[in-house]
Amino acid sequence: MLLSGALLVMFIVVYQKRLLQQQLLLRAAEAEYQRQLLAAVIEAQERERERIGRDLHDGIGSTLATAKLLMGRLESTGAQEEASNLSSMVKEILGNAVHDVRGLSHSLYPAVLDRFGLADALQHLADVCNETSTLDVELSIDYPQPLALPQELALYRICQELIHNAQKHAQGATLLQVRLRQHGTRLSLSVEDDGCGFDATALESTRAASGGAGLRSIEVRVQMLRARLSQQSAPGQGTCTLIEMDTAA
Repeated sequence: MLLSGALLVMFIVVYQKRLLQQQLLLRAAEAEYQRQLLAAVIEAQERERERIGRDLHDGIGSTLATAKLLMGRLESTGAQEEASNLSSMVKEILGNAVHDVRGLSHSLYPAVLDRFGLADALQHLADVCNETSTLDVELSIDYPQPLALPQELALYRICQELIHNAQKHAQGATLLQVRLRQHGTRLSLSVEDDGCGFDATALESTRAASGGAGLRSIEVRVQMLRARLSQQSAPGQGTCTLIEMDTAA
């Protein structure tokens, strides 16, 4: 009996040590996951700041510099016809600058989302894309129960990034279908193009070579929503990205 008791005590001690080791490993894995998540968020923010700075310098900055140069010529000219032409050019340039500022402002924070909700914000996004891109965006929405603003903003950013990726990478695509569906507590967002597609087995190596900041930004927001991300593609068959979430979770 003493031997059995000693063996039992040893078993309990060994079991507790192993359980403690597993708990420590689990905590370490969770800490590493949180570190990687934070690093991805910071990287996405820095890349967005870099893009904004480049747009301000190369786009709006150059536009305003041109307008200033033309204003200098306008002040020094004495010909009525030339002055009229220069004035028209300045007005057109400033109009383009206003348009660019509005676009940049919308990319920073979509005011229509705050005022009218996700459905109207996605409709506005689709309308803007259809005006400025050769890739037609077809939007289908069934969204009867709006979510909280942070969740809607995350879904909007995911959709915005997926549309941007399709415009940039979906060679040969003519149509982009965006679908937002909500049934009870289940919600899904899909973005599907009819472009060139890609070899799914080569996706990881492609992301490693390109940095994959856009996809990482999407994955971070998907994780924040506690949602699931899946992507289907094949060469010549387009690409479909699906985000699914339980709004009650």
